[in-house]
Amino acid sequence: MSENYWLRLKNNQINRRGFLKVGAAAGVGAGALSLVGCGDDDASTAASSSSGSGKPVRGGTLNVVKGQVDEGIDPGLKVINNTDLLSRIYNHTHLYKVSTNEFLLDAATSMEQPDAQTITFKLRDDMKFHADGSAVTAEHVAFSWSRFPDLLENQGSQVNASNWGFIESVDAIDSSTVKVNLKAPSASAPVLMATTPFGIVNKAQVLASENNNVQEEDAGAGPYIVTRRDATGVSLARYPDYYKHKNPSNHFVEDGPYIDAQETRVIVDRAAIKAAFLSGDIDYVPTINDRLEFEEFTNLDFAKAAEVGSTEARLLAFDNIKFTDKRAREAISLGIDYEGLIRTVYAGDGIYDGPIGQALKEMALDQKTLKSYRKYDPAEAKKKWEAAGSPLDKIRIECNQDPRSTSLGEFVAQSLKKSLGVETEVLVHDISTWVARAREPEKQWELFVVPYGASPTPESYSMTMMNPNAFAGVSWSFGMDQPNAGLVADAQKVVDLVEAQSAEVDPEARIEKLHELQRFILDDVLVGINMPVPGHSYIVYNKRLQNFPEDDYLLGSLFMRNHDMWIAS
Repeated sequence: MSENYWLRLKNNQINRRGFLKVGAAAGVGAGALSLVGCGDDDASTAASSSSGSGKPVRGGTLNVVKGQVDEGIDPGLKVINNTDLLSRIYNHTHLYKVSTNEFLLDAATSMEQPDAQTITFKLRDDMKFHADGSAVTAEHVAFSWSRFPDLLENQGSQVNASNWGFIESVDAIDSSTVKVNLKAPSASAPVLMATTPFGIVNKAQVLASENNNVQEEDAGAGPYIVTRRDATGVSLARYPDYYKHKNPSNHFVEDGPYIDAQETRVIVDRAAIKAAFLSGDIDYVPTINDRLEFEEFTNLDFAKAAEVGSTEARLLAFDNIKFTDKRAREAISLGIDYEGLIRTVYAGDGIYDGPIGQALKEMALDQKTLKSYRKYDPAEAKKKWEAAGSPLDKIRIECNQDPRSTSLGEFVAQSLKKSLGVETEVLVHDISTWVARAREPEKQWELFVVPYGASPTPESYSMTMMNPNAFAGVSWSFGMDQPNAGLVADAQKVVDLVEAQSAEVDPEARIEKLHELQRFILDDVLVGINMPVPGHSYIVYNKRLQNFPEDDYLLGSLFMRNHDMWIAS
């Protein structure tokens, strides 16, 4: 395998171990492209954290939970409430493991980057689609990855352009070779292409469908098939004709996953989710709100409770068309008691966050810098609000039913009512309605609370909320189509800075560009306010799950896509 382009570029400036260190922490990833399967002595192949030891056994059912029924299962179209399906019924060329900066091969047997704007994949033999048993070929991969623009423009896809906009074209060179042509060098492209939306769909099924999508069909060739999908949950069973992973990468097993089946229950009520875990009906608690809740699980003899670094984020987004005056945005920022929020909402365990989330530490700004932007000054807040013309008599704060969202929204409402003297109202909706209200052209809110998790690249992490070509343009009225010239100029500068960092292949130079981007956003109080986040994240699962990927559970789809987790009897 030839030396990777990115590594050649840095060959005389940074040693290999140093390059990988920056790549892993910063989500660059591309530096490891030539290392997978090549026996490089600096590429980690350590297994993720495991709950126990012993020889793996086949069989058993994984029991999971989610708070709401999915809106569809086309991986290029919907990505909310359906990870339990998309990660299991679709195969992907590769998977990215954040904790060790590894690319793990799935449907592909190799992934090469011969130059800065080309990535090629070789596919495995004997892959078959569930629906008709037809072969998975490069044509299906090219089709799957070429449909994103049409799905976004014509079907309102939830997969925004920041996830795939680096692609110029995808070609099937022959039945087993896929060539991806990039518009420009893109440091995050290999990592983004490992995410759930890049699942490989059956072209024939899509073209034969009435709506040109597979929202209600299993069009995959992954390790599991759908046997039930209704309002109460989802059942998956092992696909008997699933292909072998000859010479498997770490976390993949030659004969497919050890676990036979998966049952997903839809449970809305938080107390009911806890009760289901305590009774053994589900195998893990998907989210733990804070340290106090975490401590409820630490002394259970059947459970493993683990503390990890913070992997969460909270954005208080503006309806920017209502906040074109910078002084109004500054007033909102100055009117929130951040330290009080940490004490009350996070039980004292909280840290400051910014336009690049804290899980990407080398890319993120340090705590001292972030704290300097989050001053609480009610008198100055009121002064700036009045200088901006007291633009609003009432501030409506939109939240979803997640307790992390509502508790933050309620705290912000109280702070702003006290600081600005305006009426505030907290609106709480189910996730589907919450998403729909974010995308409405005319907003029924002024501030929008967005809780979300970490991601291995800045483009798909907090920056997806700040980028006018992503959620900022679609949901927060921060784009080039707005009537305010100042807003448009700011949006264009953010786009330019995002594109500049993405095209930067020197890891250290890229970090500098990302810092410049973040400072611009913070100085102008753009898009919204990155709120403090819990100081730690927490994992709670049943000890019967062996080889549970603790290090990566909260940072990607490894949890659902790995094959080597198994169930002890």
